[in-house]
Amino acid sequence: MKTALKFAALALSTTQIFTLAGFTASTAFAAEFKLRLLETTDLHMNLMSYDYYQDKATDQYGLSRAATLIKAARAEAANSLLFDNGDLLQGNPLGDYVAKVKPLKAGEVHPAYKVMNQMGYDAANLGNHEFNYGLPFLRQAIATANFPYVNANVFLDEKKPAGQETHAFTPYVMLERQFADAQGTRHSLKIGVIGFVPPQIMQWDKAALEGRVIAKDMVEVAKKYVPEMRAKGAQLVVAIPHSGIEKAAQIVVPGAMAENGVSGLADVPGIDAILFG
Repeated sequence: MKTALKFAALALSTTQIFTLAGFTASTAFAAEFKLRLLETTDLHMNLMSYDYYQDKATDQYGLSRAATLIKAARAEAANSLLFDNGDLLQGNPLGDYVAKVKPLKAGEVHPAYKVMNQMGYDAANLGNHEFNYGLPFLRQAIATANFPYVNANVFLDEKKPAGQETHAFTPYVMLERQFADAQGTRHSLKIGVIGFVPPQIMQWDKAALEGRVIAKDMVEVAKKYVPEMRAKGAQLVVAIPHSGIEKAAQIVVPGAMAENGVSGLADVPGIDAILFG
């Protein structure tokens, strides 16, 4: 897939928010604010509008082009959050060059994050192609992002009993932001962001991952951690799975290890919004 930009808008009631935050009904008031959720996905290292295979400029893709759309989308909305949904680090000769030809030096910022750190992303999820170059490079690269990465369904392969495994990455983050209502009054909101990747990474990148990590079913993991996020005070839960939609019945079967599990995630209580790729 080429560069994609998606957005969704949510209308949030401060009456509901203050009630969730533990205020009494007498302190709540009927005001609303709108929040726009923005997502890039499948950038595949297309940072510039340039086709490295044909060695010429292109007007078909590039984060440099998407950045203008993001700027315009932010200008249209008083409140917004920006996420990336993975398949960022691999996909063109620039990605291969950074990972294999001239690897990152200690302390050097990955080219993708030199751009994205300037753009003010709020959080990002790992896609399946993030694992193509192996775990050491992946960890080195994402450590140079100025925003948090999430993944809830990849665990270290420590041969521990089920349910006791250690997450390979941060499963979710809790973002605390201030948003303005129509009158300009600002309100605090705690947003939980959780990410998932297709468990098929264990087949697609077996040589790099086997014996190091294991992957679990996205829906089953969500059922465990979304309630935990709510218990920790998340007033809005956003899932950013690097996954798609299928209508096949097996996607909602517990433990199905579906590659395209968005429909199943949509049935998980407590998830308010899903941005997928």
